[in-house]
Amino acid sequence: MSVKLFSYIITLLFFCHSEIIAQGIKFQKGTWEEVLQKAKEKNKPIFVDAYTTWCGPCKWMSKNTFTKKEVGDYLNKNFIPYKMDMEKGEGPEFAKIHKVAAYPTLLFFSSEGNIIHKGVGARDAEQLLSLCNDAINPEKQLSGYIKKYEAGIRDKDFLYDYILVLSGIGDDFSDTFDEYWDILSDKEKQTEKVLNLMAVASNYFSDFKNPLFQYLLKYKTQYINSSTLELVNDYFNSCFVRSLYGIARNTDKKEQKKISKELLEIFPEKKKEFTKRLAYIQSALETPPDIKKINKTQSAYLKISSDSDELNEAAWKVYKSEDDPERIKKALEWVNKSIEINSSFNNLDTKAALLYKIRDYESAKTFAEKALKAASEEGNDIPTEDTVKLLENIELKLSKQ
Repeated sequence: MSVKLFSYIITLLFFCHSEIIAQGIKFQKGTWEEVLQKAKEKNKPIFVDAYTTWCGPCKWMSKNTFTKKEVGDYLNKNFIPYKMDMEKGEGPEFAKIHKVAAYPTLLFFSSEGNIIHKGVGARDAEQLLSLCNDAINPEKQLSGYIKKYEAGIRDKDFLYDYILVLSGIGDDFSDTFDEYWDILSDKEKQTEKVLNLMAVASNYFSDFKNPLFQYLLKYKTQYINSSTLELVNDYFNSCFVRSLYGIARNTDKKEQKKISKELLEIFPEKKKEFTKRLAYIQSALETPPDIKKINKTQSAYLKISSDSDELNEAAWKVYKSEDDPERIKKALEWVNKSIEINSSFNNLDTKAALLYKIRDYESAKTFAEKALKAASEEGNDIPTEDTVKLLENIELKLSKQ
């Protein structure tokens, strides 16, 4: 190889390597004080990824969001990006000062080091960029909302937006919601927009005695007319299931019986489901867990379930964690029922995976292909990488037969 050609290759590798490095966010190294100093010098706000090493969503975001070119271009230009492990070095004290209790927490500071905005939970590229835009927009910054609230602003639109901001960062907004609720007319309350806010405020109607659920119950027809029957039924089902967990955790048998009776007065159509589902929940909450009992009560309940998503989720969990042929056979019964109720990418994919696990490769291939077709019909935003990989593995197995 000539010296000239060798030099060309080295140069090419250098530029290729530089391009790879340039992709994504370039996080600032050093201490928090050094980051603050650089922010002042550059007159830029600071973006902090507050993470832990064991946090799954943190790892997902680091791999799938922070590496995106558009994310790196935007953050590197407009912020001083910084990562901090909340369990090492300065992390624990930083977490205490800034009330970081969930991971990842995405914090935004002014160039002077004052917190201006916050986000909780993993975000994809589009969602992160939207959060960043809010962080540099004085009209949408958390700090701006706080100042307006403390200044006494209480109009409906402001309170609604402020509640969404507080909810998005995991802060308590119960007092703000109460203020908002009190100034709404019944007509304004009975809209899909407010219904969704009611759900968040009540932990998705976790208690049927909650005043917000009682209001929804009273005006159920109005909410169906202003939104959809499906959405209202989803919230009713959420209330029913979460109330069952409350009953299951209640150790007072007399009180448990009383609450059960009251719940069934609201949901008389769920009487058959009630007993079997409660038995399953109770067995799942027992310590130490009795796996045989859990499996038995789960099977008894799912036999009468008509919830396609629930049946599919149960089948998927078996695929992910169990190898017992009888359990896989049962999981196939559940996913078949799920498909009968509502065929979708998710349950077709689950069936393909289960069939692959029992080495029925021909059938697995059929359902993997059906799953990918369903994904295409349902929307390109559905992640199908694992299904594509599954199909490749299936075809490899078939080629060796």
